[in-house]
This record gives sequence, C-alpha cells and structure tokens, in this order.
Amino acid sequence: MQLNYKFDRQLELERADAREEGLEEGRKLGQKIGQEEGRKEGRKEGREETLNLINKLNELLLSEGRVEDLKRSINDREYQAQLLKEYRL
Repeated sequence: MQLNYKFDRQLELERADAREEGLEEGRKLGQKIGQEEGRKEGRKEGREETLNLINKLNELLLSEGRVEDLKRSINDREYQAQLLKEYRL
C-alpha cells in the first residue's frame, strides 16, 4: 500500500510539473504571437497614416497649383518632408 501511495503521489507531482511547464510554454508562445500581430498591425496603421498625410499634401499642392513641387516631392524624400513641415502635416 505504501509503494502505491508513493507512486501515485510521484505521478501527481510529475503531472503538475508537466502541466505548469505546458502552461508556461503556452504563455510564451501566446505572448510571441501577440507581439508579432501587434507589430504587423502597428506597421499597417503607420503605413495608412503616412499615405493619408502624403495624399493630403498632394491635394494641397495641387489645389495651390504647385505641380512642380508635387513632382519634385515624389522622388525627393527630404523635400517631401520639408513640404509636410510647411503644411504642418
């Protein structure tokens, strides 16, 4: 009877340890997946925000007849940044 109790107790402890290890691995995996998805969503939102700013800049430049500035800003990122500051975008 004593051996059976020790064996059962040992199995119970091993199961508890295995369960805890599994939960910890699951938490780590869930955190990693959440971080990756968060980064993807953040990049997507950042791209959308940037596109909205550039579209707004383009709209303002066209409405003011600044076509040459618009053309230059397409290939010159520094000039584009300068125009964004000028329009406080």
